[in-house]
Amino acid sequence: MTDQIVAIIALIVSILSLGLSVYFWRRQFRPIITVAVKTAAAGNVSIAFELHVKNSGSLPAKNIKLSANQSDLDSAFGNDATQENRTRWLAAFNGENVIPVLQNGESITCSFGMSQAHDQGFWKYRANLPITVEYTGWFGNNYIDTQNVKFIDSDSFTGFLWGGRS
Repeated sequence: MTDQIVAIIALIVSILSLGLSVYFWRRQFRPIITVAVKTAAAGNVSIAFELHVKNSGSLPAKNIKLSANQSDLDSAFGNDATQENRTRWLAAFNGENVIPVLQNGESITCSFGMSQAHDQGFWKYRANLPITVEYTGWFGNNYIDTQNVKFIDSDSFTGFLWGGRS
């Protein structure tokens, strides 16, 4: 009788272990797309930004689309957010600019505006912007994630560096 109880308990533990293994495998065995605003060049008056899109997952991602709400964009815009500059710096959010495939471990970059002292640049310094990332995994699963980016000198997590920058 005790042998049967031990065998049943061992079977239950094995089934639970298998279930947990499959669960965690499915969470890890997928593309994971992240976005970040990074400094391309910086001085003591302005910072030029790049938008980085990276696949840190274990599978390639397909049809990556980026978007942002207009109200969120408006609150992050500085005084230089003219229509011409919006066309140039917001091209990543244009529905035609879909990233067809991004291999795992790779990233892609585009220019993404600049900030200047007293909000005179395209972006307000230290502004936050929620960016929605939609993409398809290699096996057809769809993913949607919203990530917040911050317009700050990426060479320093506080925004302050020696030498007068930021």
